[in-house]
Amino acid sequence: MSTPKQIVWTLLLALVGLNAARAQRHEVLTDHVRTLRVVVGDQWNASPLLHLGGGDRMEISFDDLTHEYRRYRYRVEACNFDWTTNEGLFESDYLRGETGEQTIETFRKSLNTNMLYTHYTFTFPNERVGISLSGNYRIHIYDDDEEEDVALVCFSVVKEAVQISASVSTNTDIDQDREHQQLRFSVNAQNLRMTNPTKELKTVVLQNDRWDNAVVNPKPDFLTPNDLQWRYDKRLIFKAGNEYRKFEITNLRVPTLGVNKLRWFDPYYHAELYEGKRRVNYLYDEDQNGKYLVRSEEYDDADIQADYVLVHFTLKAELLVEGDYYVMGDFSLQRFLPECKMEYQDDREAYEATVLLKQGYYNYLYLHVDDPEEAGTTAEAEGDFYQTENKYSILVYFRPPGGRYDQLVGVREMRFIPGK
Repeated sequence: MSTPKQIVWTLLLALVGLNAARAQRHEVLTDHVRTLRVVVGDQWNASPLLHLGGGDRMEISFDDLTHEYRRYRYRVEACNFDWTTNEGLFESDYLRGETGEQTIETFRKSLNTNMLYTHYTFTFPNERVGISLSGNYRIHIYDDDEEEDVALVCFSVVKEAVQISASVSTNTDIDQDREHQQLRFSVNAQNLRMTNPTKELKTVVLQNDRWDNAVVNPKPDFLTPNDLQWRYDKRLIFKAGNEYRKFEITNLRVPTLGVNKLRWFDPYYHAELYEGKRRVNYLYDEDQNGKYLVRSEEYDDADIQADYVLVHFTLKAELLVEGDYYVMGDFSLQRFLPECKMEYQDDREAYEATVLLKQGYYNYLYLHVDDPEEAGTTAEAEGDFYQTENKYSILVYFRPPGGRYDQLVGVREMRFIPGK
């Protein structure tokens, strides 16, 4: 039988084999980095979006479980609207101030924790370097000693130049007040000089910041010189899903929200969540659409005083004929990580997964996945209910003829709540 320490390192090593093709999401590339977080201003649940010239700043942080000082540096890379690397720009084109790699100078060792780690943090933009163009960007966090990337952070910068109108309806082209929500939107681009809008404008639509079911560049149904409308595109009909499940591991002495048992098996804490079951009804429950917050009821400085816990997820379900169940949320970087893949246990007639997480408040879903490179579906475990509160994001990019980069010219974020 594996020891708790062996389980921990087995889970960590699973991170190494992540598929880099989905690089539009944050990514961890090594086994000893955990809890990669990107917080814009003081909004812990906001998307990684900055406004050009608006004074926005991100705080980027992560833990190194080796507990040894490492010289980490970072560099900023420009990307196209589809998150491929932009080969047509130089750093001096899109960066203000210094170019090249920057050293991460702020780090602190954990204090009185069972799992030792070093917490690294830096802000961007900062007094040394900033952004001068709108668009998509990727930050490479680099281990100077090992000469390799350990993590990637993706963010966008917008300079508003278009007006986006949007609505969501449960009366869809598929069904009415049942399992789907249909997004309709229009873009007023009168401030842009366009000759071929369908080629020069590109759009991306997200539900709850998920990239596995993102709709990339749907074609407009109606087009005028200054106005583009998306009304009947079936790609913009989303499965409604259900509210996110949630739990807290903010107190290591007593079980809190969503936790059935909290136990100590030397040398780690284990949190056993209440057994999940397939949801057959909708029940409103306020959530954060997949986000998580590191915090502790017992200590003031959760960044270095919060401990790591092995969290045990259980989903009561019949053995699938095809596909797998994954636990997914922002804590998994919105990816189908190997450690979040659930394994069927015959003796319990249930699926289980064990994930190492830092103390805090978490949202999650159980998604059915046929292929980790494709979209997960909610119907099998969570159900799809038209009443579900969902966040929708519309991003509009513009590249004029001869342009060298995709400008992010508009972003519209909206929360859909039936009846409001």
